[in-house]
Parts: sequence; structure tokens; C-alpha cells
Amino acid sequence: MAKAKNDGKKYIVPFSAFKKKVIKEMPPAMLLFLSEKVLLDELIKEVAAKFIGKGYNPKNNLVKFYSDECEIEEVINECSNLSFLSDKRIVIYKLVKRTGVRGIQKSSKEGLLNYLKNPNPDNILIILNSDKEFTFSNFEDFEDTGLGIYIINTDSETEIIQWVKDEFEDYKISEETIEHLLLFMNPSYDEIHSEIEKLKTYCINAKEVTITDVNLCVGMTKNFDENNLFEAILNRDFNGAMSIYNSLNSKQEASYKETEIYLINLVGWLFIALHKLQNSELASRPEDFTLFRELKIWKDGHRMIGLYKKYMKDLNELKIKKAFEYIYTADRSLKSSSQDKLLVINNLIHNLINL
Repeated sequence: MAKAKNDGKKYIVPFSAFKKKVIKEMPPAMLLFLSEKVLLDELIKEVAAKFIGKGYNPKNNLVKFYSDECEIEEVINECSNLSFLSDKRIVIYKLVKRTGVRGIQKSSKEGLLNYLKNPNPDNILIILNSDKEFTFSNFEDFEDTGLGIYIINTDSETEIIQWVKDEFEDYKISEETIEHLLLFMNPSYDEIHSEIEKLKTYCINAKEVTITDVNLCVGMTKNFDENNLFEAILNRDFNGAMSIYNSLNSKQEASYKETEIYLINLVGWLFIALHKLQNSELASRPEDFTLFRELKIWKDGHRMIGLYKKYMKDLNELKIKKAFEYIYTADRSLKSSSQDKLLVINNLIHNLINL
């Protein structure tokens, strides 16, 4: 009789339940199947708070290895080494797909088993598979070895809604508005997180998110990427920037009646980021999610930072000041019912591109 295929279903667990289990038990090593970066960051933060405490510093206490750069034996040796300083560490070994290699090589099993018999209490080892599609049978040799195995289920609508509520923190938002937001989203925590950060910035004064805000801030950007507008301005492409505006303005839905206000907000974010980058200390920081979030770059951060810095070669304090004057003037003009909105946006884009 043929052996039934091992699909690993018994290891599937919702993220919220997984966090409670891991934080409570804190296994010395685990095999984790999780494709959402924002959830991994959340997990690391909570594990660090429990395992390391307030003194947690990613530079000292978080170590990352990649399977296309080193074998797991090297990672195990690193975990086994005792430090005289007794610095606790979270060690992540990320599995990277390679031709001819599936999962963890069987030859690595013995070394991992030996480590699990006497793990270093100052380290937590996370073997991470971040691929959404995987074959669990490639990992079954590590069952019943003492290695914690967790396959994170991210498909629960109830879990996503609760997670979104938590992400909005002290912002007021109804469940109806959350469900409306999710209509625009793919079932991806990373994508949803990016849109939540935009909404929180967009609604920072009111501290309340409504369906209208979702339509303006998220529904609109599903028809174009705000980076398209930024690129057009940074590349001094007047026709490209105006075509984005004209495309949005041609829509008949009521939710698009404030297109001009939204575009002015986007342009404001862009020049605030450019102004911040004039600070040499900030400009020299590592190009990571923390920097992208501070500059409100929600997608393709490394490439966009490159465009920002290239544009800034011809930028100075006086030009930045003029840009904010143009933005303020356009915003004020739109509040006057007698103003031609197309002319206001036309003048704004023209002025910014010709700084």
C-alpha cells in the first residue's frame, strides 16, 4: 500500500495562536513557514521583548543567514558558540530556493539533531521558509526531532480583520470600513500593511478612517501607482504627470470628486521626503523599511530612493521652499470655487517640474 503524502496539515496554525504558543514556550529552535514579512517582523519584535527585554538591539541581537550563502552547519556552529558577554541572540536562517536543493538537506539533519540535544540557551534559532508554495514532504525528516514546526495560516478573514484593527492602533475605524478596505486588497498582509500606513498618514489629523478616505486614498491608487506620479515629477515629465491626473479626473464615480486634493497630498509627501533627505545623517542611513516608512515610500524603495537622490543633485533649500509655496498656493486655490481645478494642477505640476 502506497504511503500517504505528508502535507504537514497538523502543523498549520493561525498567526495569533502561534504567537501565544511561541511566546509562552519559547522553543530553542523552530522551522517556520511564513511568507508575510510584516508578520515575521511582528513576531521577532515580540520574541525579542520576551527573550531579550528592553535592551534588544537588532544590530547586536539579531543575526541573519541565507541558505544560498552558507550551509546550516555553519549556522549551528555559530549558535553553539558561547559568548563571554552572554549576549542573547535571535538567529534566522532563511531558506533560499536553489536548483537541485529542496528544503533542508538530509545531510544536515545529524548536526541539527546534535544541537537540539544541548541548545545554547542564549540563542533562539528560526529556520525560515518564506515561499508561499512549498512541498512539506521535503522537510519531513525533521519531524519528531525536538524542532518546533509551524506552518502559519494567513487565510482567515476573521484574523485579518482583527489584525487590521490592531494595526490602526488609536485610529477610529469601523468594521464596515475595514471590510470595504479589504475589497481593494489581495489577501496579503504585506500589501494591506502598506495601505494601512498610507491611510494613517492621510487621516493623521482626524484620527478617524472612513469609507470615503478608503475610496480616495486606496481605491484611487489601485488604478495607478503613486510612484508613477513621483517618477514623472522626479524625471521632469510634465506630460506623464498630467496624464495620471487626467486619467483619474475622467472617472465619474463620486469618490473621485477630490482627486486634486489627493494629488496635492501626494506631492506634499514627496517634497517632505526630499526635504528630509537634505539631512546628511538621514540620507546616509541604511536603505531599509524603517527609512522607507519615514519617507513614506510604500513600494520599490531602493529604486525610488535612487531617483530621489538623483533629483536632489539640482535641488537646494531655496527650491524646496519654492516647492512648498507652490503646493500651499495650489491647495488654497482649490478651496475657492471660482478656480479652474485643471488649471491649478497644471500650474502646480509645471512649477514643480521646472524648479
